[in-house]
Amino acid sequence: MSEKVQQLVDWNAKKSVLRLNGHKFKEFVKTAPRNYSIIVMFTALQPQRQCVICRPASDEYTILANSYRYSSAYSNKLFFALVDFDEGSDVFQMLRLNTAPVFMHFPAKGKQKGADTMDIQRVGISAEA
Repeated sequence: MSEKVQQLVDWNAKKSVLRLNGHKFKEFVKTAPRNYSIIVMFTALQPQRQCVICRPASDEYTILANSYRYSSAYSNKLFFALVDFDEGSDVFQMLRLNTAPVFMHFPAKGKQKGADTMDIQRVGISAEA
């Protein structure tokens, strides 16, 4: 487990939002044991996907991840990641996602709850939300 955390910390030193494909998602998010939480933005950034909200949502998400990474609260217990449809369509299928963007929290322990998926229709996409 410490190897997984160290790899995430190393990646996080270079980028505040870690890009995951299907393989990395399974390894770092779905495979136990895991002593860290991870917040994942599922998106469709390619222009042919015609997701007009995905780019501004991604920009706000990056602001949030940067704010956390450079804050005094930063630790190796929480990471921010992104899965783009074109790099991880298998993940979208596995989670039965048919829209983007979607923000999901994967807690370190226990099962996901309804509150672990952010309702952007209700709260919007700004970093403050």
